[in-house]
Amino acid sequence: MIRGILFDMDGVLLDTEKIYFQCWKQSAREFGFELDDETTLAVRSCCKTYAAPFFKRKMGDAFDYLTIRDRRRELVSAYMESNGITQKPGILPLLTYCHEKNILTAVATATAREDAQKRLKMAGLSDMFSNIVGGDQVQNGKPDPDIYRIAAEQVGLSPQECAAIEDSPNGIIAAFAAGCHVIMVPDLTPPVSAIEPLLSGIAANLEQVIPILETL
Repeated sequence: MIRGILFDMDGVLLDTEKIYFQCWKQSAREFGFELDDETTLAVRSCCKTYAAPFFKRKMGDAFDYLTIRDRRRELVSAYMESNGITQKPGILPLLTYCHEKNILTAVATATAREDAQKRLKMAGLSDMFSNIVGGDQVQNGKPDPDIYRIAAEQVGLSPQECAAIEDSPNGIIAAFAAGCHVIMVPDLTPPVSAIEPLLSGIAANLEQVIPILETL
């Protein structure tokens, strides 16, 4: 029986992955690089330990990952401040279901915790989760499993008692490695064959996660 749900934030709770996607491209362009779609999508939820060498391999040694990433962060924050943040469909029915079933909820996001708290508040989702674990609170970010292990521990559960809701391969790999039951709610990309064996289910939106939970 599932006793906890650990949510990724960007692309799962918040419709923000498309903002990151465009801002990665814009930031790289400002420094003289053109990122293709595949390269840009590959780093979703990916920590710098893996993202920095990935970009070096794809774009060459001249690609200054930290500088371009920091500029991307500025662009993302500016866009969100100007345009706001939209919730992904189905959040409230799923959270209502969790409340009725006494299922604990927490957030496990690659975004820094302070930024995550701010963005959840902007989207009207503050105070709806027991805990928020940000990428700045773990030594090894996604696709390593640390963040999901810590998020489960903070709500007093083992990862095996939790479902993780993810949209990206890097997050799915992290949650599965931690021992969670992983449910994918696709955002910018569909499930690929390499990650399908890691999934306990695929849902079109968060409300459609509910019947999957009832089978676990």
